[in-house]
Amino acid sequence: MRILRVAYVRSSLHTGSGLVKHIMEIAGRIKRAGNEVAIISRETEIRSKDVPIYELMFTGDNIPFLRNFIFPFRSLRILEKFDLIHTQYHPSIFVGDTVTKFLKKPHVFTYHGFAPIRTWRSSKQKLKMIDHRLGTFLALHSGVHKIITVSHFLKEGLIKRYFIQEDKIQVIYNGVDAERFNPNVNGNSTRKLYKLENCPVVLYLGRLAPYKGVQFLIEAIPEVLRELPETKFLIGGAMRYDILNLNKLVKSLKVENSIVFTGYVPDGDVPKLYACCDVFCYPSLWEGFGLTPAEAQSCGKPVVAFNTCAIPEVVKNKHTGLLVEPRNAEAVAKALVSLLQNKELRFRMGLEARERVLQLFSWDKAAKQTLQIYREVLS
Repeated sequence: MRILRVAYVRSSLHTGSGLVKHIMEIAGRIKRAGNEVAIISRETEIRSKDVPIYELMFTGDNIPFLRNFIFPFRSLRILEKFDLIHTQYHPSIFVGDTVTKFLKKPHVFTYHGFAPIRTWRSSKQKLKMIDHRLGTFLALHSGVHKIITVSHFLKEGLIKRYFIQEDKIQVIYNGVDAERFNPNVNGNSTRKLYKLENCPVVLYLGRLAPYKGVQFLIEAIPEVLRELPETKFLIGGAMRYDILNLNKLVKSLKVENSIVFTGYVPDGDVPKLYACCDVFCYPSLWEGFGLTPAEAQSCGKPVVAFNTCAIPEVVKNKHTGLLVEPRNAEAVAKALVSLLQNKELRFRMGLEARERVLQLFSWDKAAKQTLQIYREVLS
């Protein structure tokens, strides 16, 4: 079968990004299938032994908006040698459109979605999201041959809001490394590190941005402590862009002694973080997929989350976790208490969660489906 030369384009590659993890997992597997791959980025914090990463530096790369117009043309010389361009997110989609126009190369775009503008507090972030949405709308109609989405929720949004033909879209779920994230990982060292021995533990892991909803978990803590006063809440993740004043919230609720903030968690420590908890709580207001709930379930942990967006595709309500009304901290508390008080239920949900992840969320399966799309587009 013909060897393909595929270039993945993302304007920035940040550590801790689920989107970047998606790119690295897919690109690595496409390469291991015998193809040539590379990643092109304007700036990167990522280094890889397996997949070549081109970091393009150019005059004006520190000027917002302007760099979005320079980057596509700066990429043309490198992208000339590839058969197909696969872009991710805005503004890298402009690179694919430019390559299609000037180099006549096929362009595949993966749509990960955008958190609603109203969920951001920062005016800068609101403006950025408006720019992303408008730019993506225009670019999707200007040179994209096939669109991949990571959930049916996002597919519906593309059809209704971006006016994309349904046959141009294919849903390919994100995957989970089920070998790394498995129920046999020992979390005792993490419990010891954070002084969580012999107590129920609820874990949140994600960016500490308003739309990720950690504030609703914190608001639920007093109610949980009334029923289970020994419970500890481990909150992992760093702040970026739109910052919440969580310290003020914690002090106002007088729950300082029940919370541990870990800050940024290195990727190698993440499986042990899941392993140390009894329940994973992810009260996000918006998700295009929900990678951390999927990883937690792969570790055999039940999930409490909001019943919104793509979360019901990842967490099966009353089977692998409990989904509650969005923004309802009281409902979050009740769901957490019901799981923490019932070890048998946690175990049963954890088993089903693991099986469901193995069935639906595989990076190998995602890469195989993506490779098939490449071949269809090129043919």
